[in-house]
Amino acid sequence: MANKTASNRKPITSGTKGFICLIVLCAVLVFVSCISLFGMPLDSEGVNILLPWVPVNSANWPASLPLDRALGGGTYTDYSYTLPEGANVDDSVKTIRNRLVGLGESDAAVSLKGDEIRVELRKLSASQRMSQLSMATMQAHFEFTDSNGTVVLTEKDVANAKYAAKSSGSTYTVSMDFNLTKEGAQKLKDANPSYLAVTCDGESVSSFASVSDGKVTASLGTGDSAYRAAANYAFLVNNGAVDVTLTQSGTGDVPASFDIVRTVVMLLCAALLVCSLVYLVMIGKLTGVSAFIAVWCTLVLTMFFVAAVVVSSSYMINVGMLVAVLLGVLLSMYAAVTRTSAISKQIGEGSAPKQATKLGMKNAAKTVWIAHGAVMVIALLLMIFSFSRSIGYTLCVSVAASALSTLVMRAFQLCFTAITNKPALFGKVK
Repeated sequence: MANKTASNRKPITSGTKGFICLIVLCAVLVFVSCISLFGMPLDSEGVNILLPWVPVNSANWPASLPLDRALGGGTYTDYSYTLPEGANVDDSVKTIRNRLVGLGESDAAVSLKGDEIRVELRKLSASQRMSQLSMATMQAHFEFTDSNGTVVLTEKDVANAKYAAKSSGSTYTVSMDFNLTKEGAQKLKDANPSYLAVTCDGESVSSFASVSDGKVTASLGTGDSAYRAAANYAFLVNNGAVDVTLTQSGTGDVPASFDIVRTVVMLLCAALLVCSLVYLVMIGKLTGVSAFIAVWCTLVLTMFFVAAVVVSSSYMINVGMLVAVLLGVLLSMYAAVTRTSAISKQIGEGSAPKQATKLGMKNAAKTVWIAHGAVMVIALLLMIFSFSRSIGYTLCVSVAASALSTLVMRAFQLCFTAITNKPALFGKVK
C-alpha cells in the first residue's frame, strides 16, 4: 500500500521548485535589509554594526558608524600652555595629535591658535571626550629613581614599552617592560642600582622594578585594573611626553563643513537606484527585477562590510568613503545593465529563457569582471597611502559586495526562469 501511494505521488515541477527558492531568497533579502537599515541590538562585546547609516539627517547616524568632523561636526577645546625652557611647543602639538590617532580619533585636528593649543574632535559623549582629551594632553613624564631617590632615567631614555599578563591561579599578574635606548642602557649600567622605583607625573607606577641590561621590568599588580593601567602607561611611553603644561581655557562646537556634499551624495545614490530600477525593468522586465535586486544587495552588503571592516579599523565615515560607496553602486549597476542587455539580446535572437540566461551571463562575464578588476586595482592603490587608506578600504569592500551580488542576480534569475519559462516576460522579443 505504501509503495502504491509513493508511486502515485507527483514529482515537484521545476516551476514549483523555482517558486519555493524564490520565496526563500526574498525572505532572506528582506531580513538582511531590515537588519541593515533598522538595526539589531548586540551585546557589549561586539560592535553594533547593523544600524542605519543611510539617512541624510546626521542625528540618525549611530556611534557604531562614526562621522568625521566634516560630515557630523564636532567640538573644540582650547588649552593655554606654559613652555618650559628648552621645550618646543610644536613637538607637543605633534605628540597630542599622535596620541589621538592612536586612540582611534584619526580625524582629530590639533593646531596652534596664538598662545593656545586647539584640539578638535568629532562629536562624542561628554565622558568619551574627556577620556580622550585626558589621555592626549597629560604630560606623561616618567622617572626611574634608585633607593636614594636619585633620578637615574626618564621617559627619554626609554625606546619602547610592552606589557604582559601571566596567569596566577584564579587571577593574573601584570608586568611591564621598559626597553631602554642605547644611551639609557649606559646610564643604567653606570648607576648600577639594585632596583628602581617608577613614577608617572609624580604618581607611583611601581615601587620595586627589577633591572637588567637594557631593560627595566615593573610589576603593576593583578587583575583588570592593573592590565588597563599597563596598557595606558605603554601607550603614553610609546607616543612620547608632552613637555608643555596645559590648562583648559575654553570649549565650543565645530560645525559640519560638508553637509551639502553628504546630502548630494545621498540623493544622487537614491536617484541612481530609482533610475536603475526603471531602466532595468524597461529593458529586461523580470530579468531587470533580478538585476535591480542585485544592485540593492550591493548597497546592503557594502553597508555591512564598511561597518565591519572599515569602521572597526578605527576609521570614520568621510566624504571620500561616501563617494567610494557610490562608485560601488555604480559598478553594480553597470554589471546589472550589461548582464540584462546580454540576456535580452539572446532572447531577442530566439533563445529559450534558460539558454538565454546562460549565454547572456557568459557573454557579459568578461566585460563585467574586467570592470571589477580595474576598480579593485584603484582601491588597492588608494590603500597604499595613509591619507586615502579608508577610501581604498571602502572602495575595496564595495567591489567585493558588487562581486558577491552577481551570485544573487544569478540565483533570482534562475528562479524566475524556472517559474515562468516565457520569453515575453524576460526581455524584448523580435
